[in-house]
Amino acid sequence: MPFWSSDINPLQKYRFEVTIDGAFSFLAKSVNKPTLETDVNEYRLINQIIKFPTIPKWNDITIKYVDVQGSNLTKALVDKMKMSGQKHESVEALEKGDVNLVITQYKTDGKPHSTWTFTNSFIKSINFGDNEYSSDDLVEIDVIIAYDWAELT
Repeated sequence: MPFWSSDINPLQKYRFEVTIDGAFSFLAKSVNKPTLETDVNEYRLINQIIKFPTIPKWNDITIKYVDVQGSNLTKALVDKMKMSGQKHESVEALEKGDVNLVITQYKTDGKPHSTWTFTNSFIKSINFGDNEYSSDDLVEIDVIIAYDWAELT
């Protein structure tokens, strides 16, 4: 018997979707949800140590997906990464190569439960996997995305 009551439906890990730039919506093999952490500073007050948090920091996320024949997702991601830090027609700001990443978690009935939206996200690195004669595994690509902050809706 589960530890939850019968009227509760827990979320399942495999019900998610990753959308990049609103154009590429795909089922990634795995994706890290955002993590938020803070360091702890200590302040000595006579014979007491007082701890207090520093500014919160969002950690990078990793998207892992399987390379598919005929898919232009990998090429689009490489092009996005090449454009990182490049100036375009407007001189207003330095473009980070915005990726416009959204991760949607779904309920068991198929309706969206929560959506993570990443602000000022850009591709930090891409690992294209490896080739090997002694293996018939699928080619997996890891994309590491850095961002300023994430919002949950």
